[in-house]
Amino acid sequence: MKYMIFRALIAMALLAGATTVGSADEVNLHSILMAHRAGATTAGIVAVVSDPANTVAVTSADIVTLRAAGVPQGVITAIEARAPDSGVALQPDDARLADLVRLIKSGISESILVEHVQHSTPPFELSSTDLLYLKQNGVLESTIAALMATSGGMPAAPRAGAAAPAAARELTFDDLVLVRHGFQKDRSGRLVMRGDSLSWVDGGDTEKNFAFQITGLEKAWFTCQARTPENFCYQINFQIVKGARYEFRDANHESGSNASVRAVMDALRKYFPEVAFGSPDATKG
Repeated sequence: MKYMIFRALIAMALLAGATTVGSADEVNLHSILMAHRAGATTAGIVAVVSDPANTVAVTSADIVTLRAAGVPQGVITAIEARAPDSGVALQPDDARLADLVRLIKSGISESILVEHVQHSTPPFELSSTDLLYLKQNGVLESTIAALMATSGGMPAAPRAGAAAPAAARELTFDDLVLVRHGFQKDRSGRLVMRGDSLSWVDGGDTEKNFAFQITGLEKAWFTCQARTPENFCYQINFQIVKGARYEFRDANHESGSNASVRAVMDALRKYFPEVAFGSPDATKG
């Protein structure tokens, strides 16, 4: 306990005495991070930041860095109240990102945004400023990943001169239901991706197993249920070129999970970016 208190006191001393050009009492990104990592308390750091005798030199980009480092919100709030530049919003290098943030704040679901991003032309080339802008505006990591994966309007396509992703040796996707229509009952089972084929392994009757070539897909897309604040995509659909249509529903969708169908879609986008990924079907629920 005494050692921890000593570390906190040292951290506060570093914070109070950390200086850069022009002032012996300037609190900046480096000094705050040092104090936080040394174990200084939130109240102690806030006291130094709030001291009118000290100058707080922290930018909006620094705020993003501090949040990423796990600095408590109480410290962030105190900095924002003191730092003249901390409230200035960053501007992205790619102006399309501002439109994307507006769409996010309007309540459009993440799944629809990702589909929109993956069909954007020209591809997004995110700079450091763009990444900071997205983080500052609360954009989810999955959406940022989709932005970084785009190329020329083809979802997750490899850039010119880059090698395509190696095909998966074998991936298994459990907890799926093959949707049947008419008088046929839905069937539980799993999908298995081997090389360039996708196989249905029926949970009750091996004679119901079948497989198709992923390279023969005309389109893959989600079926989603309209919800607030975002749509819930619970089913993945495949249309074979001049052939059958298959529908696979997440077995746990009634409990709010869609992890299985999303895992299938993620694998397809990673290993088969040439597949046409369509917009989700919207249903009311």
